[in-house]
Amino acid sequence: MKHLIPIHVFFLLFMFTTSSIVLARSSYDVRQGDQTLPTVINPKLQRICDQTDNPIECLITTVPFLREKAAINPVSILETEVEAVDIKTKEALDKASKLLSYSSNSKPATFCFNICINNYKSILKSKHRILDAISLGDNKQLRVELSSNVDKIYHCEDAFEETNIKSPITEVNSLLGKMITNSLTITIDMVHF
Repeated sequence: MKHLIPIHVFFLLFMFTTSSIVLARSSYDVRQGDQTLPTVINPKLQRICDQTDNPIECLITTVPFLREKAAINPVSILETEVEAVDIKTKEALDKASKLLSYSSNSKPATFCFNICINNYKSILKSKHRILDAISLGDNKQLRVELSSNVDKIYHCEDAFEETNIKSPITEVNSLLGKMITNSLTITIDMVHF
């Protein structure tokens, strides 16, 4: 887990030293990689995202999934973030599977990718339990599922670190970790069941 902290610091320094983010009272011009989302942000969404540990990632991952007249409240944003995590996890699974097929000659890399693939599949399976917990107002189960998913992302990265292999999927794992952590923050701090 320690290895993600320097990446997070580097990411923040990069984000705030480039001109790709312009923060205004109610609008953002957010860039992540090649993706730019210039938009006026609903003040309710901005307040929710500003309370998370990773407000930029909160906006990047929720804005594309919000319908024009969607209710903006912690529960709806949590559900949106769960959908975004599902999509990003499928992308991570696809990427790790492709990298696994290229690394078939390296037992340590194969070991690492298999851990990540199994963890991604487990995260995907937890989606329905998370959505059920939200609909039932089961805050305890919701926190258990989300915390477990954060751990699965870190275990994936830890496998690479323990085998002294540079992880080729650190970026996607970092984003997934931030997305799931944001969901957990929304759950604990904002959703009152």
